[in-house]
Amino acid sequence: MNPQPSPTPLHAEPPEGEGDLDTRILRVEQRLIAREERLRREVSGLARQARRQLRPTRLLAPAGGVVLAALALRSLWRRPEPATVAASAPGSGGSRLHDIPWVRLLGLGWPLLPERWRQRISPATASSLVTLGLPLVERLLGQRRATPLQAVAEADPMRLRGRWFLVGELPAALEAEPSEPPELGLLPREDGQLDLLMRRVDRHGTQGRQVLLQPVAGSHGAQFKVSHWPAALQWLPWAWNDLFLLHVDAGYDEALLGSPERDQLWLLSRRPTLDPERRQALAQIARDRGFDAGRLRFNVRP
Repeated sequence: MNPQPSPTPLHAEPPEGEGDLDTRILRVEQRLIAREERLRREVSGLARQARRQLRPTRLLAPAGGVVLAALALRSLWRRPEPATVAASAPGSGGSRLHDIPWVRLLGLGWPLLPERWRQRISPATASSLVTLGLPLVERLLGQRRATPLQAVAEADPMRLRGRWFLVGELPAALEAEPSEPPELGLLPREDGQLDLLMRRVDRHGTQGRQVLLQPVAGSHGAQFKVSHWPAALQWLPWAWNDLFLLHVDAGYDEALLGSPERDQLWLLSRRPTLDPERRQALAQIARDRGFDAGRLRFNVRP
């Protein structure tokens, strides 16, 4: 009779090698769980960093640098307006003080700022502020010393309505020379304002433009507020520019309009041509008002 095999104990140790396999599997699972947790923490950290970088307060400095750069480039396209400084009393040294570029000297104070302040501003932002921002501030401060522009004593805006030809102008930046004198039409509105319609023909074709002229109260028809912006945005303060009537003849057949910044000047005539003597006379008026008459471009019909 063959002996019966003895039953395996319930708590018997597993065969050699099986325990090591279970341990390895457990360790692999733990490593996978740890890696997933590490990846989750890294993704969460990147998300927090992105939200922190995209906060509006973080975007103020780069956006301000872009705005300053745009304004600086715009100011470079315009020629500096003539500025006059009041003469100082003899021996006071006031004129020498005005000659010192105080605004540009502020850039020398950057290394003197506390290190913790300088670490909060990136080198690119600091460079933009020093290179573009300070010259722009200097220009804006210099405009305050410009001689006020003298307009005519009195005019009738309603007599300015009708058809005009732009026989001379200060050329604007990036604006092509017209092939013929541009035509303007001034149309009165029921609210007392004027619509200015312009037709301009150059090498790019025919362009049309509409501008709103608003007489300034108390100026006796000699000063206007001008807006090229859509009506929905005209509530913004920088949507309006100033335009002064510098000359108009008795018959309202010729007129001279200019901006206080001396960067815009229009010689208007009811006819497409103007006698050379009258062109020179209007140019002299502009020169006496502080405009750079040497840059005048006369639009003569071929």
